[in-house]
Amino acid sequence: MPLLRALSGFPVLRRFWLGLLVGLLGINTAFAWSFGLSDVAAQAKQLATQSYDPTPRIPDALSQIDEETYNRIDLRRRAEPWSDLRFAVKPLSAGYVYDRPVQLYLVTQTGVAPIDFNKNQFDWPSTSFAQTVPANLGFAGFTVRYPLSSQDAEDTILTFLGGAQWQMTGANQVPGAHARAVAIDTGLPQGEQFPAFTKFWLVRPEPGDRQLTVYALLDGKSLTGAYQFDIRPEDRQVSIHVTATLFPRQGIERLGLAPLSSMYFYGQAGQQPPVGQWRPAVFESDGLLMFTGEGNWVFRSLNNPSDLQVTQFPADGVRGFGFMQRQNQFCRFEDVINRFERRPSLWVSTEAGFGKGKLVLVQIPTTSDAHENQIVFFQSDDPVDADHPVSFAYTLTAGNRQVADEPLATVQRPLIGVSRAPGEDKNSRAYRVNLDFSGGKLNGLANTEPVIANIDTQQTAKVLEQAVVPLPDAGHWRLSMLLLPAGRSDVTVRASLMLGKKSLSEIWDYRLPGDPNRLGQIK
Repeated sequence: MPLLRALSGFPVLRRFWLGLLVGLLGINTAFAWSFGLSDVAAQAKQLATQSYDPTPRIPDALSQIDEETYNRIDLRRRAEPWSDLRFAVKPLSAGYVYDRPVQLYLVTQTGVAPIDFNKNQFDWPSTSFAQTVPANLGFAGFTVRYPLSSQDAEDTILTFLGGAQWQMTGANQVPGAHARAVAIDTGLPQGEQFPAFTKFWLVRPEPGDRQLTVYALLDGKSLTGAYQFDIRPEDRQVSIHVTATLFPRQGIERLGLAPLSSMYFYGQAGQQPPVGQWRPAVFESDGLLMFTGEGNWVFRSLNNPSDLQVTQFPADGVRGFGFMQRQNQFCRFEDVINRFERRPSLWVSTEAGFGKGKLVLVQIPTTSDAHENQIVFFQSDDPVDADHPVSFAYTLTAGNRQVADEPLATVQRPLIGVSRAPGEDKNSRAYRVNLDFSGGKLNGLANTEPVIANIDTQQTAKVLEQAVVPLPDAGHWRLSMLLLPAGRSDVTVRASLMLGKKSLSEIWDYRLPGDPNRLGQIK
C-alpha cells in the first residue's frame, strides 16, 4: 500500500489511515454478510403479487426411475460446497419423485453465489444412465452432516428433499417423522395443497461454529414464504430454530403452522396385525404429546382409523407439541430393515405466532406403511387473507423419547381389549383399558402411597371398574378400567394418576369406537 509506506515516518497519520482502512474493510465485510431473512422476505412478498408459476418438471426419463436407482446417484465429496468444517452439506440431484429442481446459493463473506449443477461431479448408476442426464438437471435438495454420535462420525442429521418438508435425526437414529413448512387445507374436502421450497441459501459457517444457518423461499398456489433455519446439534439431539413469514395470495380456510407428519399402521391400542402381516407392530410414532397453555401434559395415542378422523384440541397459548416414538425396543417391531424403534421423536417448542387457536390432528386410513397418515399442526383463530402476512417462530427438536423434557410420569403403551360387561345385558361388551405409567414423579414413590385415578369419559361411557396398582418394576404403576359405551357414538376417555390433588402423570387421551366389536379394525 503506497500511501501507508509514504506515511511510515509519520506514525500518528499512519495509524489514522490504517484505522480508516480497517473500518472501511469492516463495512465491506458487514455488507457481504448482510444477506438475511429480510432479503428472502422481500422476494417472497414480491412473488406473492404474481400468479403462481410452478417450477418446470425434469424430463420423464429421470422422474420415472425407481427409488433404488435414485439412491445410487451421489455427489462426489470434493464437489461439496465446503469440506473443512464440522458441518458438511451435500447437494442432492433431482430425479425419481423429486422432479421439481430447487436453486441453491452459497453465502460467504465475499457475497452470494449460485451453486451450479455439474453432472460431471456426480457418480451415476451407469455410463448409459449418465448419458440421459441433461446438463441442467438441477438439485432436489441437500443433506447436512455433523459428528453427533461421536467425535469422528459423519452423521446425516438433516435432509431437505422434495416439496417443503425435511427430516431430522438424533444420534444413532434413522429417518422417520417429517416436518413440513406449512399445511394448507389438510383434512378438508377440497383437498390439501403442497407448496414447495424453490430456493435455499446456505450460509458457510466459520470454523468452530456450532450452528448452521439456511434460508429458504417457499412458493405455492395460495401463498409464498420466507424461512430461516438455525440448525443446532446439541448433545445427542438436533434442534432447528425456525423463523418464518408467510404472504398469502388469497384467503386460506385452514392454515397449519409447524406441521409434522408421521406413519402409524398398526400395533397398539387393540389393533392387531392385518392378515398377512408378520411384524407385531408397524409405526414411526406412537402418540401425539401436547403441553397446553394451562400447563397440562396430554398424550393422545395414535391409531389407524377406519375412516378419516380430524380431531381438534383447544390450544390457546400452547407451549409445545410433537409426535413421540416411545417404543424403543427391537422386539416391539422385529424389523431389521426399517428399525422403527430407532425413529426420532419430534418436538415443537412454540414461540411467536402461537396465540389463540387449536391443534389439529388429521388421521388418514392406510393399508400399508408407505404413507404418512398422521398429521398435526397449529391453526390460529385469526383469519388468513392476502392483506395479512403471517409471522411465527418455533424450535423443532429431534431426539429420543425424552426430547420434550416432560416432568410427569408417561404412558408406556395402552393395552386394550373387549370383555363382557358384568351386571349388564349378556350381549353387552365393555372395554378393558390398561395404562402403564412410569418415570417422572412416580420414581421413588412407595408402593403403599394412595395413588388414585382421574378418569373423564365426558358421559360417552360408564366406568364400571377402576384400579391403580404398582407393578413389579420400581416407578411403574398400572391404571386398569372397564368402560361400558353409553351409546353408539365414539367413546372419549381422558385418564391420569393423582396423589391427592397433585398430578403424577400426563393425561392419556383417546377415542374408541362406540361398538367394541369394531376395535382394531383396519379396512
